[in-house]
Amino acid sequence: MADCIALNSITIKQAGLEQTLAIAQEVGYSGVGLWVDEIEQARARGVTLRHVAAALADRGLAAVELCHVTGWMYGDESDKRLGLAVAKDAFRIAEFLSCEWVVARASEVSGDVRTAAEDFAALCDRARVFGARCALEFVGGAEQVKDVATAWEIVRQAERDNAGLLLDTFHFHKGGSTLEQLRAVPAEKIALVHVSDCHDLPRSELNDSHRTFPGMGAVPLEAILAALRRMGYRGGYSLELHNEGYWDSDAFIVARDGLRSLARVGLKPGA
Repeated sequence: MADCIALNSITIKQAGLEQTLAIAQEVGYSGVGLWVDEIEQARARGVTLRHVAAALADRGLAAVELCHVTGWMYGDESDKRLGLAVAKDAFRIAEFLSCEWVVARASEVSGDVRTAAEDFAALCDRARVFGARCALEFVGGAEQVKDVATAWEIVRQAERDNAGLLLDTFHFHKGGSTLEQLRAVPAEKIALVHVSDCHDLPRSELNDSHRTFPGMGAVPLEAILAALRRMGYRGGYSLELHNEGYWDSDAFIVARDGLRSLARVGLKPGA
């Protein structure tokens, strides 16, 4: 079951913010995932946050996620202060757009897990001021935080009620996550699920250019989605085809075919 099926705007980056919202509504998505940089680019063109909020409301779209904040984990204190300051702007945007989750991308280098948890807790504390929640995203090609188990340990140790785990099916596959790791995470601590498939290649060779429509590749989507349902997950799903190859195609067709591919693996708006 899906409370919300969203289109992450990176899937059709060629469209731009305003057109992405129009396409998402026309195709039939119930939400969108937005990126801080595209919002800042729109603001530079004179599009205010008030305009974006009004467009979301007029089109009946929920802003389910804001991607993403980095620089808050590991590093020296100066780096982390800068990362938290940048994140503050993201939290302000999320508050204005009534966006519940801000994606916090984990560092791709190694460090002490306890330190990572403390860094994540500090980020969550900053987010709380703006009524925002932080979704930790692991990265399949990272040195350390590359799988569900490691990411969940950071979220667990952070001990913040506005903290969650973002599950990206591409990174799940690339980083070698298992269903057993997933089942160990309380369903209520899974913030959101990014859905995409990928080509059948050795995991070490996979990158974003190998992402493809759900149901067309090697990611065990049926097993992952079935596990989430059995766990009682009732959150949202966001189509994230972070693949520049799709940016040369017609944005409407990519979004339409993406929604159809989600339906084929059992994900439909309002289902």
